[in-house]
Amino acid sequence: MQANLSRLAEDLRGTIDRAAGAASTVRALNEAIFGRLGITGSPDLKDPCNLLPSRVIERKRGYCVGIAALYLVLAERLDLPIYAAATPTHVFLRYDDGASRINIETLQRGASVPDQQYVREQKIPEISIGRGVFMRNLTVNEFLAQVHNNLGVIYSEKGSYGRADAEYREAIDLDPGLAVAYYNKGNDLLRLGDYRPAVRFLTRSLRLYPTDVWALNNRGLAYEHLGKLKKAGIDLRLALETDPAFETARVNLQRVEAEERRRTSPH
Repeated sequence: MQANLSRLAEDLRGTIDRAAGAASTVRALNEAIFGRLGITGSPDLKDPCNLLPSRVIERKRGYCVGIAALYLVLAERLDLPIYAAATPTHVFLRYDDGASRINIETLQRGASVPDQQYVREQKIPEISIGRGVFMRNLTVNEFLAQVHNNLGVIYSEKGSYGRADAEYREAIDLDPGLAVAYYNKGNDLLRLGDYRPAVRFLTRSLRLYPTDVWALNNRGLAYEHLGKLKKAGIDLRLALETDPAFETARVNLQRVEAEERRRTSPH
């Protein structure tokens, strides 16, 4: 991988004319990654080959974080102002030299997608954007936190919860504002039946991303298992207010309300 990227960086160094403007530079990088290297996007988050840069180059396929890692390594070698940025469920790239700002969508061959499209399509709350949870340029450590979080998901899917926990904790150490790492850790605890710590991690996630309907649903389930039906109902109703089509929360709320009625009805 290193040899391929070094060769590509040297080739690009002589062709990129930063004086020609940001759009020209981004086009050259897109051609290098998606044209010469032939990298294509994949939505499969469970396959570690789609995350690890060496395997992404070898198989010419990766998901957003894996492709972003390649792009960022190349940009660093060329001393270009390119950063990762995050939505609740996705990582994209951004050229930002202080004067020009161009988003680079890794799953659409580098297409420029405006901020508001991401915000609209993913229903990102303004409060989370204002706090810097989403849509800002990430530091190197914050991007590495995204990588560790994705590794945690891969281990979790294999049932390796101890290794997943280590990855989530590393992610949180690198970026204490990474809502998805708290969510994923809380979700694993819920699966394992550790309901009180599950509530704590899901609550930390919701402080950062208060309209996450899955975090609300899952915290509601944890409260239900703890016998706190009133709190469970509050979370599940809020999830449905946020997304009235969220059928999983609707079914869970019906069960919680039925249990509440059973407990309060005279015997």
